[in-house]
Amino acid sequence: MPALLALEESLARVRSGLESRSRRISGRVGEELAGQMARPGKMLRARFCLLLGGALGVDAERAEAAARGMEFVHNASLLHDDCVDLARLRRGRPTPNEVFGVNVALLLGDLAFAQGLEEVVDLTPESARRMIGTAREMAVGELQEEFLKGSVGVTVEAYLGVIARKTGALFEWCGATLSELSPLPHEGADPPRLGSAAGMLLQIVDDIHDYTLSERASGKEPGRDLCERRLTLPAILALNDPAARAEFLRLWEAASVGKMSRFLESSGHMAAARGRAQELVGSIRAWAAALPVPEYSRSFCGFIDAMESREF
Repeated sequence: MPALLALEESLARVRSGLESRSRRISGRVGEELAGQMARPGKMLRARFCLLLGGALGVDAERAEAAARGMEFVHNASLLHDDCVDLARLRRGRPTPNEVFGVNVALLLGDLAFAQGLEEVVDLTPESARRMIGTAREMAVGELQEEFLKGSVGVTVEAYLGVIARKTGALFEWCGATLSELSPLPHEGADPPRLGSAAGMLLQIVDDIHDYTLSERASGKEPGRDLCERRLTLPAILALNDPAARAEFLRLWEAASVGKMSRFLESSGHMAAARGRAQELVGSIRAWAAALPVPEYSRSFCGFIDAMESREF
C-alpha cells in the first residue's frame, strides 16, 4: 500500500482510538468534559510518529499506540499551558479553562496524561519509564520559560534549551521508542536526535506564527508571546542585534503586536528565525537519509518540509 494512503488509514484509526478512549471515561466525568481529553487538532505529532514508524519498519499497530500516547500527552500539556497563560482560544474554540474554569481544566490535563501513559505502557519495557522522564523534561522546560518571562537577557542558547525540553522532548521520546521497536538496522538515522530536532522545528515555526498568523489561521489569539512578555527566537535575534536593539526595546515596552510584527519582518529578524528553522530541516533530512524504508523516508521528508513551510 502506498505510504501516504497507509498514513491516512492509520491516522483515522488513531483519531478513532482517541475518541473511544475518551468515551470510556465519559460515564464518570460526563461526555462534554471527557471529550476535552482528546481534542484532536492538526495531529502533527501523530503524523510524525506514523511516518517515522513506517520509515523504521515498525508494526503499524504499535506505531499507532505510540501516536495515541503522544497526542494524549500533548493535549495534557495544552490543557495545563492554557491554564498558566489564561488563554481564551485554542484551535479556534474557547479553551476548557475559559469554559469550565482553571481547576477543571488542570484535572482534565492530569486525566489526559494518565491516558497517554496507559497507551504506551506495553510498547516496550522502557517506553512508560521514558514517558515519565519526558513529562518531567516538558515541565522543566515550561518552568524555565516561566522564569524567563519579562526578561530581556534571554540568549538564543537559553531559548533553544527551553524548546528542546518543552516541545522537543516528546518527539525525542517518539524517536527513541520507535528506534527500539524497529526490526531493521538504522545506524546513522539517530531517531531520538531526529525527533528532538523535529520538535524544536515545530516550536520555532509556532513562535514565528505567533507574530504573523491571524486568529482565523492559527485558531488562537495572536501576539500571546509579546503580551505575556515572553521572548522567542525572532525577538531574541533582534534584541541581540546592536542596530535593532533600541527600537526593539521601545516596541517591547509598548507591547503593540502589529508594530512589533512589522518591525521584526522589515528588520530581517523574522527571516533570520526562518533561516534557523531551515537549518534544522537540513539536519533532519540528513538523519532521515539513513532511515531503512525508502518510500516512507521520502514521505517523512515531505512532511518535515511541510512542517517548516506551513501557514496554520
